[in-house]
This record gives sequence, C-alpha cells and structure tokens, in this order.
Amino acid sequence: MKILPLVLKNLLRKKTRSALTIASIVLPLFVICILGTLLRGLETDPSGGKGMYRLIVRHKVSITNWIPGAYDPKIRNVPGVTEAVRMQWFGGAYIDQSAKNQFQRFSVTDVDRLLRVYDEATIVEGSEADWVGDRTGLLVGRQLMRKYGWRLGQKVTFKGDIYPVTLELTIRAVFEAPDESGVYFHHKGIEEAVPYAKGQVGWYWLKTASVADTERVPRLIDAMFENSPEPTRTETEKQFQAMWVSMIGNVKAVVVGISTAIALVILLIAANTMAMAARERVTEIAVLRVLGFTKEKVLGLVLGESFALSMIGGGLGIGLFVLLLPGLREGIVNSPMASFAAGIRLFPEVLVLGFGMTFAVGLFAGLVPAIRSAQRPITEGLRQVA
Repeated sequence: MKILPLVLKNLLRKKTRSALTIASIVLPLFVICILGTLLRGLETDPSGGKGMYRLIVRHKVSITNWIPGAYDPKIRNVPGVTEAVRMQWFGGAYIDQSAKNQFQRFSVTDVDRLLRVYDEATIVEGSEADWVGDRTGLLVGRQLMRKYGWRLGQKVTFKGDIYPVTLELTIRAVFEAPDESGVYFHHKGIEEAVPYAKGQVGWYWLKTASVADTERVPRLIDAMFENSPEPTRTETEKQFQAMWVSMIGNVKAVVVGISTAIALVILLIAANTMAMAARERVTEIAVLRVLGFTKEKVLGLVLGESFALSMIGGGLGIGLFVLLLPGLREGIVNSPMASFAAGIRLFPEVLVLGFGMTFAVGLFAGLVPAIRSAQRPITEGLRQVA
C-alpha cells in the first residue's frame, strides 16, 4: 500500500484543522521572510560596489557636530584620495513635517564635484551644468519626481529647522541611481541667509583610488586632525550607514529574536496538531500494522503528514512573500526609510531560510508523534476497538 494517498486522505479527513494549521504556518513564514529581507537589505551596499571606494569624514564626537570647511585642501591632498565633496544635512520640511513628506535634503558646498564622487548617479533630465550654474538649482532623485509629480524647472520650497531659513529652489536636473530618495542643492544659499553657516561642514564624502586606500586613508586623515579643536573620524560608507541604522537600536538582534519566537510558535502549533492526529488514529494505525504495515511505514506515514502540512503552509507563505515583495519595496520607497529601499530585493538566502525553517518544522513537529505511533504495541491499539 502506497503511503502518499494515505497522507493526502488523512489531511482531508479533518479539513478545518488542516486548514487552520496551514494558515498558522503561512503568516509567520511570510513575516520571517519579510524581516530577513529587511535585515539583509540594511546590510547590502546599494551602490553596486562603488561604495567600496568611498569614505565619510565626520566629527569624532558626533555626526551632529560640524567640522571646518577649511580642512578641504588638506583632505584632498591625502595620497589615495581622488575627490572630495563637502556636505551638510539640511533637514527642514517640505509641505509639512509629516512622515510621508520626509526625505533626504542635502546642501553641497562643492556642487561641481558631487557627481564625481556619487558616480553611480546619472543625469536623466536637465543637465549637471544647469544645476551647478544656478545658485538656487536643485538636483532631484527620479523617484521623488514621480512621488510629487514635480517637473523640470518647477520651484520647490524647503523650510529649514537646523538653519532658520526658507529656500525657494528650482529643479534643474534629475538623476537616476539605486537610491533616488534625496535632493541636493547649493550650500551657498544657506551661507548667504545665515552667516554663521559659512564654512560649516557636516561631513566630507571622499572617493579613493582603490579598496586598499579605503583602509589606509582613514588613519592618515584622522591622525592629521587628531590634536585639532575639531578632530575627525573617517570610516567607510558601509560603516557610516551602519551608524545610522544603529540609532534605531540593535536591528539584527530584534529580527533574530522575533524570528526565533515565531519559529517556536509555529513548531508548537504544528506539533500539537500532529500529536492530536496521532492520538485519534491509534486504532487505525494498529489495524494497518495487522495488515502488514511495518514500523518504518507507520513512521513515514505520520512524518509524511507533518511534512505535507508544513510544506504546504511554508510554500504558501513564501509564495505570498515573493508576490508582495515589490509592493513592500514601493511602500518603503514612499516612506521616511526610502534610502534603505535600494537594498531591498529578492535574496536567495532568505528563500533558503524560509524553506529550511519549513523543513525543520515538518521534521520536529512530526518526529515524536511518529516514533510513538510506530513503537506503540498493536494490542494497545486494538484494545480500544472494544
């Protein structure tokens, strides 16, 4: 007698219970895949490898402390540095301070150098010359253009909070890049409106000649300004991004903790289902043993049911995740976390994790009931007939 037809027949015998067990696996697996993708996305370099050649020079104490713009010539003359651009976080508000209207707003001192450092960005509308040549010019990511329905030449107003100034800027160029969630404009406009802003730099964005230089240059720059009133901390672009992520807590520990808890809940639900099913079929299994079923076949039957429930639930959960992932990414793109959306994609390792967890749930949920059913004496099962 073949086992597979029996497995399917037993699953359909208690349709409601089977459906609820499958449903209890679908949603948790979906959530685990989402969390794994978000974590993996935060750890991914969205620049396509070009970030390996870039460094960030910021204040040693905190990113909120300014460093002098006068450091520029010294930093640019460090061996291994091919280009450097001075930048500042503007903050402020567009329309209002609501979360839906939050995006990256950067003022740039050396506008003519920006795209030599940010070289994965390509101008797709307007021109770099138009943006560089207009003191009120605005360089905008393509995704933001779509989100707000902006047009080339349109005026956009930003109200500052770090700097008490309102800027009316004109869109002069649109760029395409893995991360299209930001805007860039001339720092000179802020300096003219707020005199104390002159010469202030939030950080230097550097490009190096080689990966080896990204290891050597930080030591040279930090040693150069070690005894200055404003000492520096130079780190790779990846380290700089990790610093921002760490501000919202230990994301990795949270994701691992939640995923572990979800996995245990799935395991308990599936194990309870299989234990109930095995107890209800003690007599049936005893009859099968009388008809010639070996202990191994009984073991395979119960485990097969457990694997079937787990794989159906896991497959549906992972399938739902794959189906809804583009929508998730689009949702992040239109949120204050838009800069992290560039790293969100379908990672094979997340799928392997999902299927691996599905397999583990099927195995461990059915193993104990399967062993007990196989080892239970035939007479014990037949005794319940009477």
